[in-house]
Amino acid sequence: MEHRKKAKTDDYGKRTQSLPTDLITEILLRLPEKSVARFSCVSKLWSSITTDPSFISSFETRSSRQRLLLCLQKGGELFVSSIPQHTQNSNMSYSSSLSFDHHHMTNFKASSSSTESVHGLICFESENPIVWNPSTRQFVTLPTIPKPCKSWKETILFLGYDPIEGKHKVVCIPDGKTCYVCRVYTLGSVQESWRTVKINHKHRSSWDTVGRCINGVIYYLTFPFQGDDYIVMSFDVRSEKFNMIKLPSGFCGHFLVTYKGRLACFNRYDHSRFWILEDAQKHKWSSQDILSPFGDCGMETDFNLTGFTHAGEFIYVPNTFRHLFYTLLYDPVRNSWRRFEFKEMAGDKSVSNGLVREYRLHAFPNHIDSQISL
Repeated sequence: MEHRKKAKTDDYGKRTQSLPTDLITEILLRLPEKSVARFSCVSKLWSSITTDPSFISSFETRSSRQRLLLCLQKGGELFVSSIPQHTQNSNMSYSSSLSFDHHHMTNFKASSSSTESVHGLICFESENPIVWNPSTRQFVTLPTIPKPCKSWKETILFLGYDPIEGKHKVVCIPDGKTCYVCRVYTLGSVQESWRTVKINHKHRSSWDTVGRCINGVIYYLTFPFQGDDYIVMSFDVRSEKFNMIKLPSGFCGHFLVTYKGRLACFNRYDHSRFWILEDAQKHKWSSQDILSPFGDCGMETDFNLTGFTHAGEFIYVPNTFRHLFYTLLYDPVRNSWRRFEFKEMAGDKSVSNGLVREYRLHAFPNHIDSQISL
């Protein structure tokens, strides 16, 4: 029996190897990301094809339609689903149910802090921070914490991507302290260690800061070396240079988002207006008013505005999962809603019985599939 099974496997391997490499590549490019990840195990040839930089670039170009990636965390488990950000029914309000795939990651204990999705990869801050590729289900643990920090709790991490050289970099700064230097780690580098980069604009980091990477530049809110008013610090991922951007006069907001491919900021607790960066060198911003899509029904306090899709839809997620088991996407131009229900959670008796107070939801707008190998 074992001889027959081995003969069958060898015969299958010979048949796949007889196919022209160009044909195999074209077939793989037409498959969904889950299938590509699975078929990369067929043979060494197929594995080499799917990890080749030219294949990864071509695959990302063909599958570049952005999605809203939702990750529900329950303890050390992740349940992943996605919502298309382009829909044929955009003029209509409608509801739909989401199904979630279980992703198992050894010793995964993510905190509430995570980076955004940056060119297909996500960085979770935890006891042992990881960079994760949801498409391939691969993850890599970051190198040992750089000195002088003694714990990852003393650091803030940002994930960036250089579109020119096609490289992801993780930036590490001290939490709540004056920043004179930062540490930079390049994913896939031969030198698997942190490099020290001098900061030409000294600043004090804020414990609740969140970074946004847009067109090869990381932006994050911080404080100047002297002063207590927020500023925006930018870090060019390729040149590894820092620059400071002033916020609009009198602006007290403290939440950065990506809005239609540009940096925007608003007050997390007052969504009536947000500001869009027009010119970083001139510190020029424009403002835009937001009309509450909830009207006077009182539902706004039940949801958090977490960001925007690339098309400008507002993304609202529930503050708690005790009674609300869905997320909302609102299109202000068409005045239409898209509601997506978490059917697994709605049927979880431990939630309705109060045994599990809440799930932790990570929402990643504008996510793209990537075959980058970690």
